[in-house]
Amino acid sequence: MFGKTDKMKNYERYINTTAEEYQKENEKTLMYYLFRIPSNKILLPLIDNIKGKKVLDVGLGTGWYTKLLFKDNNVIGIDRNPHLCSLPIKVHQGDATQLCELAGDEKFDVVFSTWMTEYLNEGQLQQFFSEAKKTLKDNGRLMTTVISKCGFGFLYITAAKTIRGIVKYNYSRKQVLDMLREAGFADIKIINLSSWLYIPWAYVVVAG
Repeated sequence: MFGKTDKMKNYERYINTTAEEYQKENEKTLMYYLFRIPSNKILLPLIDNIKGKKVLDVGLGTGWYTKLLFKDNNVIGIDRNPHLCSLPIKVHQGDATQLCELAGDEKFDVVFSTWMTEYLNEGQLQQFFSEAKKTLKDNGRLMTTVISKCGFGFLYITAAKTIRGIVKYNYSRKQVLDMLREAGFADIKIINLSSWLYIPWAYVVVAG
């Protein structure tokens, strides 16, 4: 599990941050242009295909991707810092290891998350997958991003720690596939996400 210092750097550092300050810190940076913008060419069409669903958005932050889901779906959020999201949706305060506790008896068509699993160590990631499976309807789907061990994934993780002092994690496909299967997922699809110059750095997991 995270040590106290890592928890502070990864989550609690945003307790007194406004949505505007968060966006300024995390958007329109060099890393944003190198990694996020190229990845959105794959991510945004996948999100656009989600319509008429009940969606649990985990770690939604300011709701940049959530606002796209919100147009055509019933969305509920979970985040350690719910004050960052100004969208007119319900946001539970908590994290990815507490889905069942926070959602209660509610079941979802989609458990959705972008750029959140990079903050989870191996035990927490396994718990997130297990909680997601329990929270989904029988035909429901998990859709989440994972930072890769390949390509620029290592560079991204190293830069976060070196430049910003943030502990992040990346995982191989095999690690993630093994954890998903242990959580009960059988139908698993992995889609590569490329950075600038089309060098891979992350991937999208769609599992049911």
